[in-house]
Amino acid sequence: MMKTSDFRTKRRQVYLDEESYQNTVAQLLAENAVESPPGLPAVDACRDLQLTAIDKWTIFKLKYTAGESLTELANTFDDIVLAYERWVDALNDLPDDDYYPPFIMNDLIDTYVDYLSLVSVAILLRREDLVGRIYALNEGTDFDGVDAVLEELFKFYLPDRPDLDQWLWNKPYRKLLDAIDSDNAAEMAAEMKVYVKSWYSDMKGQAIFWGKHEKIKPEFTSYTGYWAMCAAAFTYLYDIDDSSYRNETVYPKDLVDYARSIPRNDDTQHSTAKPLRVAGGEACPKSGQWFSPAKADSQGHFSAGTIMPDFPDAQYGLTIWQWMGD
Repeated sequence: MMKTSDFRTKRRQVYLDEESYQNTVAQLLAENAVESPPGLPAVDACRDLQLTAIDKWTIFKLKYTAGESLTELANTFDDIVLAYERWVDALNDLPDDDYYPPFIMNDLIDTYVDYLSLVSVAILLRREDLVGRIYALNEGTDFDGVDAVLEELFKFYLPDRPDLDQWLWNKPYRKLLDAIDSDNAAEMAAEMKVYVKSWYSDMKGQAIFWGKHEKIKPEFTSYTGYWAMCAAAFTYLYDIDDSSYRNETVYPKDLVDYARSIPRNDDTQHSTAKPLRVAGGEACPKSGQWFSPAKADSQGHFSAGTIMPDFPDAQYGLTIWQWMGD
């Protein structure tokens, strides 16, 4: 367990305190450990799977806000996607009268933000292999192919996505679309700054998560962090200069740095294989050949458990090692 001073240094937003964080994660993990009793009606079993997926996603958001390792989060993100897949599979097996879409995104903006953030985090953690699976959670429902923001993300990874001139939430996402539609790089950066700076205030009166940092209790917190993940995803995908807004509280700049630290190419964008990566300063998870784009001629053999070299002065900002094979 981290000491309070260490926690305050590592956390990515100042509102989260160590006691409420530890207690909330422990409570959610305990809830996840309870198995549904045999013979439970299908609707109730489906609801349990939904709560399991939501709890796993909540724990992930808390861990990110608390400052946990990005490589660890990247390597465990598929567990969240799998939990949602199990829920959606159970939903699809329900009788028609009991079925409901897993993400009803035009009712609560919180649901829309969660789904959009799932897509954005997969992109930023360079888990391109999960983007198609996250899309499939919503495939064929009334909310498939109806939102321009989501489609602007999907078109980078999925074929034949529609070009839309409609979106589900005008505030704040019209500003984001204005940034994407800008005529040049400078205008795009300026418009994205406007979006990032107004993202949280625009959520007032719409989002249940708004203002939760003011209601944190030692035993539990429903505050998991305020993060404009989609702004970071588009900044990475469009290679926007984020120098004018990267220090805004809601902007996850280290996720953008992480995404940019790994070379982009068509093969990795459309890959279905789970990549193996580790950050400099962390233990090597698997023996074999590794390389880091943070330093030229870095390729070498590392044994499992070896602390990987870190290059803090590298141009990429973060040292990310990628496994090349045995």
